[in-house]
Order: sequence, then C-alpha cells, then structure tokens
Amino acid sequence: MKKMKSFGGRNLGGSSGMPGGLPKNFAELQRLQVKMEEELKSLEEAFATEEVAVEVGGGAMKIVATCDRQVKDVVYESDVLEDQEMFKDLLKAAISELWQKVDEIREERTNEIIAKYNPLA
Repeated sequence: MKKMKSFGGRNLGGSSGMPGGLPKNFAELQRLQVKMEEELKSLEEAFATEEVAVEVGGGAMKIVATCDRQVKDVVYESDVLEDQEMFKDLLKAAISELWQKVDEIREERTNEIIAKYNPLA
C-alpha cells in the first residue's frame, strides 16, 4: 500500500508500531497481547497486598480490606454495640463503601493497562 501524505505532511497509511497506529504484523499484536496479559496478572497479584480502608459514622467504624476483596480488620467504638440496629447500619454502609472503592481502584488500574496496549486508542 502506498503511503499518502496529508496536507500537514503526515503519513495517512502504513503507520508502524504503537502508539497511535496498528502494529505492522500479527506477531507483533500477539506479543503485545502476551505482554498485556502478564501485566494484568501482575496487577492481580498486587491487588492482594494493596489495602483500602473506609470509615463511617464519623469514625465510629472502620473496615480495612485488600483490593482482592479480603477483609483484614473491622474496628468500631464499643458504644456502637449498644444499639444493634445502628451497628448493622454502620456495617452495611461501610461494606458498601469499601467494595465501591475497591471496584473503582481495580477498574482504574486495569483500564490503564488495557489503554496502554490498545492499538486503536
């Protein structure tokens, strides 16, 4: 395919490699896919050690978990236990907020890697 020049002098076809153009051949695309998969696997391993914490009720309850969704600690003030209904509400709010935060972190980090290897971006 003959390369055509635009008015600005840039090539309109035959772009080689990344970023901004498609890889020249299928082997290069496969190599990039393998590299991306390795980075995603490494990211999953990192999620096991990355901790996220949330506090609710003005600090009356705190939950700590890892980004692979393993709860590490639940801390609460002793007077919170006196009202079971309040304790349940705080616990539900903390868990919901915690998982939302974990999902945001996981999505953001995963999308960064995928965007890095996306030949169409």
